[in-house]
Amino acid sequence: MHAIPVKRTIAVSSGKGGVGKTLTSVHLAAAAARRGDRTLIIDGDLGLANVDVLLGVKAEHSIFDVITGSLRIEDVLIKGPMGITVMPAGSGIAALQNLDADLRDRLVSGIRSVASRFDTVIIDTGAGISETVLQLNRLARINLVVTTPEPHAVTDAYALIKVLSECEDIPTIAVAVNQARSDEEGRRVFERLAEVAARFVTARLVFAGTIPVDPAVQRSVMARRAVQENSNFSIAGQAWTQCFHRLANLADDWRQESVRMVNEFALAEGTQS
Repeated sequence: MHAIPVKRTIAVSSGKGGVGKTLTSVHLAAAAARRGDRTLIIDGDLGLANVDVLLGVKAEHSIFDVITGSLRIEDVLIKGPMGITVMPAGSGIAALQNLDADLRDRLVSGIRSVASRFDTVIIDTGAGISETVLQLNRLARINLVVTTPEPHAVTDAYALIKVLSECEDIPTIAVAVNQARSDEEGRRVFERLAEVAARFVTARLVFAGTIPVDPAVQRSVMARRAVQENSNFSIAGQAWTQCFHRLANLADDWRQESVRMVNEFALAEGTQS
């Protein structure tokens, strides 16, 4: 499967729930919108969706309506804060948790049909290592795994990294450490993951950043205003913004490397002929 033809397509995943994966997704989308990008956030946490809740928007329709064929994907898109476009998923719909291959292909086809209209696409996947999570990750140019410093979260993050690395089209995986007490703690978590991964994982791991514990985040979530124009003024908000810029730079590097490989291939072909 080929990635979506949008340079900044970021899939955000986690080994387990409760580590701040969706909060990370919406703040990355906010950082993109804040710099003027046409931004789409896709709620790929099928059946347990909450992107719309965090953004304080009401979703009358969802990806479920697209998969079942009752609506076109354009019909379910809604506008969120800061001009962010949201593709909501259904919550509490058991059928979305176990999509067969045909329904997953229909979902991917729908995403591809609208993604090219945007400068940045954020895909908030479900937690764990289901086939749907892997397929959504393979649509992205950049794959971000979110964890916290807790040992069980790190263990599950490594399991996800190992599975993602087995996909030939995922050569690099970024890691963000959320709810850390300091940047040093976040870096230690990443270094521990990278040390193990260097022995058993083929993908390259890069550090996307530490997001510190910040009481302002919980207050904004309770108010259903996780993202707003000034959300980058909080300590955690600034960290998420920095994380987005690191990922955007990684996407630029990925693009430059792809162009270099294409040029080298063309040159080799020309020499042989």
